[in-house]
Amino acid sequence: MSVQKIEELFVSVGLSVLILLVFLAAVLRFFGIDMSWSTDLAQLTFAWVCFVGADLALSLNKHMGVDMLVELFSERKQLVIRLVNSILILVFLVFVFIYGVNLCIINRQRSFQTLPISYSFATASAPFGSALMTITVVKQISGYIKNLLKGTQREES
Repeated sequence: MSVQKIEELFVSVGLSVLILLVFLAAVLRFFGIDMSWSTDLAQLTFAWVCFVGADLALSLNKHMGVDMLVELFSERKQLVIRLVNSILILVFLVFVFIYGVNLCIINRQRSFQTLPISYSFATASAPFGSALMTITVVKQISGYIKNLLKGTQREES
């Protein structure tokens, strides 16, 4: 099973759990039944779904973007713009990873209000997701560089 399929399954199940938790908590609250733990579990699920889903969107090129201006340039210049953009994203992801790990360490003693687990399980989604996205962006950068080199070789022939 590929990483992308695992991410799709994880995000699908996570989003379903999140929706069910919030819906059940709202319905049961109407009947006076307390499900306060569902808020913490929903928060934990939301953090993981967001970061793993962000990598899934990145790997499928489904992130929101405005490329009307970029499309006005030649194909080679578009590749250069995408390469520079990806390098900037990579630098940002390295910072998210470093500070995310630090945040996990800081939060290791903190626990959820209603769940008997460390809050680091939620904050770990940031470095984990940024690591996944770093791998994806490095693959994209590699592809852009290969395409730029192919274009250069073709132009010299």
